[in-house]
Amino acid sequence: MELRYATRDLERVCTDERRMQKDLGKNVAKKLKLRIAELTYVGEMRDLLEGSGRWEALKADRVGQWSARLTGNWRLIVQPDEGDEVTVLVVEIIDYH
Repeated sequence: MELRYATRDLERVCTDERRMQKDLGKNVAKKLKLRIAELTYVGEMRDLLEGSGRWEALKADRVGQWSARLTGNWRLIVQPDEGDEVTVLVVEIIDYH
C-alpha cells in the first residue's frame, strides 16, 4: 500500500528511527515500525483489516478513519484515500489517555 502523511513532521517521525525513538520512546517506536511495515506490506485496506493486527474503525468526528494500537495509550490513526484503495493517509500518532 502507498503511504502519505498528513504533515512533513509526521512523516519524519514515521520514517526516521532515531526521531521516532526520541519523540515517542523506545516501546512506542518499536510498535510504530511494525504498523508502518504492516501498512506498506498489504495491497489494500481490506487486506489490512483481515490480518492479525487490531485495526478499529473510529466513530463520531473520526468516521472513515482507522486506529491501530501501539501501546495501551498510543494509537496510529490512518484514513484511506477516497476512491483509492491502495493509498492511505497517516493522520496522526496520539496518546488517547
